[in-house]
Amino acid sequence: MNTNYSIIKTNIIQENMMSNPDLIKQFLTLYQTQLPVDFKALNDAISRGDFKDIANKAHHIKPTMIYIGANEQQKKLQKIESAAQSKNSSEIQILFKELEKDYETLTDEIDLYLKHL
Repeated sequence: MNTNYSIIKTNIIQENMMSNPDLIKQFLTLYQTQLPVDFKALNDAISRGDFKDIANKAHHIKPTMIYIGANEQQKKLQKIESAAQSKNSSEIQILFKELEKDYETLTDEIDLYLKHL
């Protein structure tokens, strides 16, 4: 596959899923279902200004980024978690806006990758 992805790293997905196309499809399909739920929960926590919940939601999403090679997004989630722990709302808002842009690209890339499996 010659498709270039800006967020996901297909080699990391392949490695984490033992190069098993069925396992990759199953994982990414689950990911497509769960990520919007997790992302909405983080957005809701930010909207409420619930710093403890923001930190928990960001912490919960972080490992899933590693499985697909989305290292920059994982780092942004870590920064959101840290900003929530220090109750820095303005930093959380800035980082979340960046993450929202990444989220659209990320979901598009997963869709595209699944179509090419």
